[in-house]
Amino acid sequence: MLVEDEISLRNTISGVLENNGFDVLSLGEGDKAVRVIPIFKPNLILCDIRMPNFDGYWVLHEARKLKMSAIIPFVFISSKAERLDIRTGMDLGADDYLTKPFSPAELLNAVNARLEKAGDYEKIIADSSEPGLQKSNPDELLKLSPAEKRVITCVALNETSAEIANKLNISIKTVENHRARIATKLEVKGHLALVRYCLNNRKLILSQNWSLS
Repeated sequence: MLVEDEISLRNTISGVLENNGFDVLSLGEGDKAVRVIPIFKPNLILCDIRMPNFDGYWVLHEARKLKMSAIIPFVFISSKAERLDIRTGMDLGADDYLTKPFSPAELLNAVNARLEKAGDYEKIIADSSEPGLQKSNPDELLKLSPAEKRVITCVALNETSAEIANKLNISIKTVENHRARIATKLEVKGHLALVRYCLNNRKLILSQNWSLS
């Protein structure tokens, strides 16, 4: 799904994707995009930020309320390149950020990478025999420290340890230490089990609105 109010750019992006084998639903309004997500069931959402009436931040916020869209990769495309703008988008739950102007190769790389990663996580949920499918509750999450809450939020957003380290400005080793303590407190065993736990409880975790700063 592509959500972009500028017609010429929308046609260009759609053309690049369609010429590379993707089926694309192109829309120019954020509210319409949210309404048709349950119908179209996209594998990935590309969304502009600056749009009239309903901006990209609103689209992401509303999309994440839908149970079926909780793990759909969401990529912002925008000319807003300031670090604060990017941080805002990622904190809201975006998976990636493409700054205009971008090349067809950059677009395809971002789309393919996110689809591949989404497939990996779906496979973890479907195939892993590790424990960790149980549902959580807010009281259980209160066991976590502020730093651990930030890390588990990032894990629920499908982010790798390297991505979490970069976002939170800490070392990868520190991220791994936090993940290990989180797993112990939530009584799940192993990396894959924690990932499954976070994805299975993603809506609850993200609804806590813990600050990532």
